[in-house]
Amino acid sequence: MAYFSLTEDLKVGNSFIDQDHQKLVDLVNQLHTAMAAGHGKDVLGKILAELIRYTREHFKREEDHMQRIAYPGYAAHKQDHDKLIREVVELQNKFNAGNGMLSVQVSTFLRNWLVNHIMKADKDLATAIKKMAA
Repeated sequence: MAYFSLTEDLKVGNSFIDQDHQKLVDLVNQLHTAMAAGHGKDVLGKILAELIRYTREHFKREEDHMQRIAYPGYAAHKQDHDKLIREVVELQNKFNAGNGMLSVQVSTFLRNWLVNHIMKADKDLATAIKKMAA
């Protein structure tokens, strides 16, 4: 069973955002499974790097879209994105330098951040996108 799923209540009703979120959920699940199975630094490092890479891509897509529609919540939304990237890159740097470990707490943090961000910021964004399309 997966660590967590993109349940209906986490879908925002925008195809590109929901597809990106599904990929992020899949990557968090991969990281969690690899940590729980006791995989080594090489496997965990690759999954973490892919998670960071894809998160940056997703954030860029959202931010570009917010700018196209002149979304009034852009600055705060981008600030949330930037903060997460800083935190996860710092974790990655410590892990790569041998000064940090990845534990199940990391996947819990990522899951909780993603759920909270979707339920607040991304649902607000999806509502604004729908209004602009109407």
